Amino acid sequence: MISHTDAFKIYRDLGQAHLNFVVLTCHAVPALKAEISATRAVPITPPDHFKAGSNTTAELLSYVVDYHEELARSALITLFSYFEAYVKDALIEIVDFHGGPTKLRASAQDRASKYFGAVSVTIDESRKKLQDRPDPKKREKYEKHARTLDKAGYRFPTDLLAYFGAAQLILKIGKRGFKAHEIPDLLENVLLFPLSSADRGTLETIRNARNGIAHGKGDKPTLKKVMRHSSELHRIAAAVDGHIAKHFLVIQAL
Repeated sequence: MISHTDAFKIYRDLGQAHLNFVVLTCHAVPALKAEISATRAVPITPPDHFKAGSNTTAELLSYVVDYHEELARSALITLFSYFEAYVKDALIEIVDFHGGPTKLRASAQDRASKYFGAVSVTIDESRKKLQDRPDPKKREKYEKHARTLDKAGYRFPTDLLAYFGAAQLILKIGKRGFKAHEIPDLLENVLLFPLSSADRGTLETIRNARNGIAHGKGDKPTLKKVMRHSSELHRIAAAVDGHIAKHFLVIQAL
């Protein structure tokens, strides 16, 4: 049984790798500062990937002052980018699971239009009973005929409109893709994921913080806040992925 998409596993591993880097940096910078400050540490340990002596100890100490702010900036941009990529990759995985864009579109169209052709007299009579102008007094009769049609596999208007949803999903995972601000709507309207108003607000807050950093605006981020955002993104992604595995990664043999 599928418990998580491959997209989620990649998102989880990449996110953890970056958090490990953040932890490593928070250990390494204080250690470097202590080494520079020690009179016996002359010259200091040479860096990887850069020529030894390229920066003076005074320059390195000046970098240390605000390193946590720069680390918070890069972490938030990176972690949100991973989340954004996860959403698109998960949607692609759903489409691929069902045979790819062409097959999914054809399957949706075929299933939606299955009862456009000839139907039994009983089904046709029930359908005609539901084509009057709605009358609240006939509610019980409507429900009776609707149950008859539903049992026979009749496609109601909302079922027919599902094809449009499949076609739009395919567009969203194409070259044009989607914008980050569309993610909450995609989760709710495409996946029918029950996104709470609080979580919608959380995604909006994190996206705005990411945009502020990318455009050099907004408040200075702190590592504490970024770590909280990271946990929130992971929680939401895990819940979404469980929903996908349960409801969308199901072989549609009919």
